[in-house]
Amino acid sequence: VDSYVGRALCADLRKVLDQENRILGSLTQGSAEEVRSQQADGDLLDSLGVKRVVDRTDKQKYLSDILSCSLIVYDLHSADLNDVETLIKELKVAELGHETTFVLISSVMAWANTRKQYVPLKSPEEEDEGVDDEVEEVEVKKRPKELTDADLERRVPTAAYEAWKYLETLVLSLSSKAKLRPHVIGAGILYGNGETVFNELFKAAWLTQPVHKIIAPGDNYIPCVHVRDVARLVRVVVSDASLGSYLLAVDHSRLTQAGIIQGIISQMSHSRDVPVCPAEDVDSEFKEVMSLDLILEPSAPLKDPTFGWWCRDGMIANIEKVAAEFCKWRNLRPIKMVVVGPPGCGAERLCARVAKHYLHEEPPHLTYQQIIDDACAAPTKAARKLRRKVQKLAADPSKKLPLQIRTKLVQSRLLSNVCRYRGYVLEGYPTTYAEAEALFLEQVKEGEDEEEEAVEEADDGDEDVEEEEEEEETAESAPKEEDEDEEAERPKFKIAEGVVPEYGVLIRSSELRCKARIFDGDAKGPASEEDFSRETAEYRTANLAEDGTPSTAEFFLEQCGLSMLPIDVDNCSEEEAFQAVRIHMESKGQFFNYLRSEEDLLREEQEKQARLEKEKDEQKAREKQELVQKEAALREQRADEEESRHRVIARNEAAHLEAEARMS
Repeated sequence: VDSYVGRALCADLRKVLDQENRILGSLTQGSAEEVRSQQADGDLLDSLGVKRVVDRTDKQKYLSDILSCSLIVYDLHSADLNDVETLIKELKVAELGHETTFVLISSVMAWANTRKQYVPLKSPEEEDEGVDDEVEEVEVKKRPKELTDADLERRVPTAAYEAWKYLETLVLSLSSKAKLRPHVIGAGILYGNGETVFNELFKAAWLTQPVHKIIAPGDNYIPCVHVRDVARLVRVVVSDASLGSYLLAVDHSRLTQAGIIQGIISQMSHSRDVPVCPAEDVDSEFKEVMSLDLILEPSAPLKDPTFGWWCRDGMIANIEKVAAEFCKWRNLRPIKMVVVGPPGCGAERLCARVAKHYLHEEPPHLTYQQIIDDACAAPTKAARKLRRKVQKLAADPSKKLPLQIRTKLVQSRLLSNVCRYRGYVLEGYPTTYAEAEALFLEQVKEGEDEEEEAVEEADDGDEDVEEEEEEEETAESAPKEEDEDEEAERPKFKIAEGVVPEYGVLIRSSELRCKARIFDGDAKGPASEEDFSRETAEYRTANLAEDGTPSTAEFFLEQCGLSMLPIDVDNCSEEEAFQAVRIHMESKGQFFNYLRSEEDLLREEQEKQARLEKEKDEQKAREKQELVQKEAALREQRADEEESRHRVIARNEAAHLEAEARMS
């Protein structure tokens, strides 16, 4: 019951035929108490409605418990195959005192090597029009012809699944047994909930790791089914005695290997091309599964319009739902944080550390300037328009892009796949109540909500930036003189759930210390003292005003119920600030999120220091060797020069003596 399929079965079988069921089950390993202590929510067995865990070590008691049940379900994905064989043989000779249904959940891998017939791969239009391809002999793409449960006797498994086919045959041989109704469910490759086969694909996509590979050529068809739909089929089997003994449980999709991998990446990660590799270059325990090439038709119960499908049209058609399930079951929570403070407060160092610790590779540590730069760098017409507008503003640093454009650019990044699933640390934005309101509130609309592209709004005809800025400021500062009817007609706003942060940090620091950090190179900030004074004044006006102007922190408290964590960086170290943020974040519960343990982090830091020390020692050794070689070369050069000088002197002396001899 603690297995992948077992949990789905318990959830769906708690109530069948309008009555509560008493569920007994065995564990993959360990005791019920161990499972309770290991499970994140602490009450797995209770939540699944398991009344009692049966002990497999006491064979007689185990068999007695099983035979007391009116429904027996075994899942070959997690069961001990020897135990299953023993049970089937016991059932064959046992005297059953009541009607019993036995269901064996197997896999379509028992069909993997079935001899295939191939038919042309047509587009939907061609299939509708019935185009005759026999006229021209041209090479066309082909796909396997559909197999149905009527082809049962033709099925041929791979070597690894021979035992599965044998057990299927044993179960089907029980059909003549009195008071026993046996069924085999050939389940497609299972997906959903916490994933098994596709776990590494989802995990790598969540972590944005570019490690996905497609086994060449990648156009093979993989019949799949959601694990919950298998459980629902078991419910149908229990209530309908007229069903066939062998049922194929696959959804209505026809997904290729490449389509599955690209679909997962497109939903949860950066869009990118996945390399197509030979099978020998792919290292995965599920290589055989990913190489499967079958098209299977679902059995009759799954074609019935009344069947309660969870994912009828397949994984990719329901990828948002499936990805959300994966995150829920794996306890993966997006960590969304905003960090604000005055210019020069050093927020970038704290943000970088939080992002690196909690958000893994390519940490989404975002700044407003970075978002603008990335938008301008895009190779699009809209980006060129935005660049022109930004260049026009560059002459006057006090000018900004209009609020609406700023909002949509930042919002677009916060709604990216990485930020939606892993989260973000947004540094230094929003800096005002108005910016926060525009970014984290959305209008409640009754009709269709049409959103324009943010970057497209960066250029609206030949309208000047200064005019837009002036209109914006005028609109924001204009007195509100609407009458009561107009007040009632004002649009309503709600929290933008997709982007709003869960955590906020408010950094405090004196102007003097901020300036010192910038000009000492310890923090990023304005390039000139004039710009620093201007930005500091703007920050103080927006967040520290004495006239009652609401601050950014007040927006989060009033509108989002988020109390920002204040940190006075003038009176604490960088390490103390980071630890304060950690305590604040984990006060709501620790994260899983594939975080490394403190021991792993310490070991990595020690390995890093050891590596740096080794590189430093090697550099010193190289420098010393180079110095020795230079000194040796210099000595050799000097010796050569000295020898040359002696030869010259000797030649001169000889010439002089020869000249004197001739003269005498």
